[in-house]
Amino acid sequence: MSQKNLLRHPSFELLRKAIRREWRLKLAAALSLLIFGAVVAWLSFGASALLALLGLACTLLGIRLAFQLLREKLARGSYLLYLLENRPRHIVWVYAVVTERLPFGLQFGSSCTMYFKLMDGDEVSVGLSAKNQRKVSKTLNRLLPHATFGYTRDREQWYMADPAMLLRQEEG
Repeated sequence: MSQKNLLRHPSFELLRKAIRREWRLKLAAALSLLIFGAVVAWLSFGASALLALLGLACTLLGIRLAFQLLREKLARGSYLLYLLENRPRHIVWVYAVVTERLPFGLQFGSSCTMYFKLMDGDEVSVGLSAKNQRKVSKTLNRLLPHATFGYTRDREQWYMADPAMLLRQEEG
């Protein structure tokens, strides 16, 4: 399957949805901080200068985060999608960490964070549902034949020494 077909694969769409969901959650958090700060500043304006300054700081931080997210969205969209579509060889190592919540021994839920380690030592992560992780990993394995998949302590040490050590020889 060609790279363009893999980028349109249904499991790749699951990754796109997860990235969009994370972006919307970040935007909601930024807007909540903005609103919280504005309300605190407005309610405490005459009563307490310290609370008014705290509210103003929260408002400014919320505005900054919201504009940063919007600028990122308008400029190029998600950095991870940009890398997967335009610079896939920049990704050298991919692994997922599944967290299961088991209060009193009963499985209450699970979540997954997928980590993409880059050639320059940087990292991009995205939250997925645990049930979709296998499908996305299978597609990414075909999309990134040069990258190493899965976590071990040895791979972590190799990555810290030189990220290029994790590049696999492509078959074919």
